[in-house]
Amino acid sequence: MARKNINTTLDEDLYKKIKVLAIELDKNANDLIEEGMEYIINKYENQKNV
Repeated sequence: MARKNINTTLDEDLYKKIKVLAIELDKNANDLIEEGMEYIINKYENQKNV
């Protein structure tokens, strides 16, 4: 899958928590953010199908 650079702003505390979690899980913070975005998309797509 092609990747796209984006520029956005996030709550500082939220981003700090993501960075800490990424370190604990030995993952990239960007991967966790992307996983969260996929979760939200799936959540709302499933609600439309109910």
